[in-house]
Amino acid sequence: MDSLHVAFTRQQSLYQLLAERQIQERRLELARLQEQMATGRRVNRPSDDPGAYTLSQALRRLSQRYDQYERTLTMGRAWLNATEDALSSLVDLFNSAYEEGVRMATETASSSDRATTADVLEQRLQAVLDQLNARHNGEYLFAGTRTTTQPFQLSGGTVSYNGNNQTRLQEIAPGLQVAINLPGNAVWEVDENGDGTPDFTITEAWQDLINALRADDTAQIQTAMARVEAARNHLLDRIAQVGETTRRLSMAETELQSARLRLETQRSQLEDADFAQIAVQLQRNQLSLEATLQVTSRLLQTSLLNYLAP
Repeated sequence: MDSLHVAFTRQQSLYQLLAERQIQERRLELARLQEQMATGRRVNRPSDDPGAYTLSQALRRLSQRYDQYERTLTMGRAWLNATEDALSSLVDLFNSAYEEGVRMATETASSSDRATTADVLEQRLQAVLDQLNARHNGEYLFAGTRTTTQPFQLSGGTVSYNGNNQTRLQEIAPGLQVAINLPGNAVWEVDENGDGTPDFTITEAWQDLINALRADDTAQIQTAMARVEAARNHLLDRIAQVGETTRRLSMAETELQSARLRLETQRSQLEDADFAQIAVQLQRNQLSLEATLQVTSRLLQTSLLNYLAP
């Protein structure tokens, strides 16, 4: 009888161990499904699907790189917008100077009127310098890479440039770098003949008109006006250059958004849960757990008499 009791006890322990293991497995599966329903993700840890988890993490890292590119694009666009605003203000100033020259270039213009206009333009020269020294987020727009140094200074009637001719390259997409700035010399110096050699600066053109007005010389005024017009056209060309760079950034942003959409779609296919499928699995697993508990309960209540019955 003792041997039968020992055998029964061992058999009962085995049934109990197997039942507890099944119950634990059912509960773990139930918890996993509940987590998927709560997070909306099928893959939350490597054990859920090692292959999918590894690939999804790689896609997440790539998504983070895309985030950085988007931030770079946003900062680049803001810099270019500020640059265009400063250039547009310079164009307006040179348009006004040209209009003043037109009024004063006639033989009927008096010497006093020309002198007064020269004084007005002398005062507005400071506005020209202010735009050449325009800043964005505390950095000078037209200083090359010396963005913390004021690029243009007026001393003794002469304007000097203290920046450099370097461009600021920013990576806006994988393997794609774009210069987002215009060095000050590219804005300031005018290559009227198109031979690659600066012929004069925009501030020299402005000062030429002032000098011509004070000289009360009609022919000299007309010559100075031609330079002012060339300076204005030069600034318009720089605005077009900025516009082209802005267009490239917009194209890169569009491509980046398309790439991100493809990436997120792929990552969603790997990670996201199918709620309808999970709901069915939850119900099925719940029923299976309840059935296992019921069977286990009956097994553990088996008596020695039931075990010995034929």
